[in-house]
Amino acid sequence: MAQKTSNHRPGLLDRLLRIERSESHDHIESEVVELQNVSIGSVDAQKATVSRALVRAVTAQDDVAMTLSSALSVRAGGDVSMAGSASPLVMAARDVRLNNSSAAVMTAREARVESGMVGVLLAGSATLGDQTRVVLSGRDALLFGAAIGIFFPLVAYLLRRFAPPPKEQEPRPWYTRAGLWALRQTIVLGGAALLGWVAYRTLRNRVMRLLPGMMIHR
Repeated sequence: MAQKTSNHRPGLLDRLLRIERSESHDHIESEVVELQNVSIGSVDAQKATVSRALVRAVTAQDDVAMTLSSALSVRAGGDVSMAGSASPLVMAARDVRLNNSSAAVMTAREARVESGMVGVLLAGSATLGDQTRVVLSGRDALLFGAAIGIFFPLVAYLLRRFAPPPKEQEPRPWYTRAGLWALRQTIVLGGAALLGWVAYRTLRNRVMRLLPGMMIHR
C-alpha cells in the first residue's frame, strides 16, 4: 500500500521558491510513503521518499530518499540518499549517499559524500569528494571523547586536592533575617494589593461601559 501526500497551491511565491507553505500533519504510517511539498510530524514506513518537505522524524525499514528536504532525524534499515537536504542525525544500516547535503552526526556501513558537510562521521568506509568537509571522523571522535573523559575527571581531582576549601558562611544576625522576612512579606502583600487594584479598576470600567448612566462613588 502506497501513500502519497502533496499540497500544491499555484502562485507567485510557489513559482519563485518552488515550495509553498502547506498543511501540517501529525504522523503518517504506511508501507510506502511519498511526501512532496508538505510539513509533517513523523513518518514510519517500509520505504520513504521525501521531496521539498519538512519532517520531524523519518523511520524506514528499507531505504530513504530525500530531495530538497529537511528532517530532524533519519533512520533507515537500508540505504539513505540525500540531495540538497539536511538532517542533524542520519543513521543507516547500509550505505549513505550525500550530494550538496549536510548532517551533524552520520552513521553508516559505507558513506559516500560527493559534496556537503558532516559534523561527526562514523562509518566502516568513507568516500569523500573534493567539496566535502568532515569535522570529526570516527577515529577523531573517539580520540576527542577519550580526551574529554580524561581531562574533566583530572581537573576535578586537582581542584579537590589542591584548591582551598570554601569558607563556611556565618549565620546572619537576627535583625538581618527579620529585615529580609519583612521585605518578602512587603513584596507579597504589595503584589496582591496591586493585582486587586487592577482587577477593581478593570471591573469598574467595564460596568461603566455597560451602564453609562450608573454612577459609582468611591
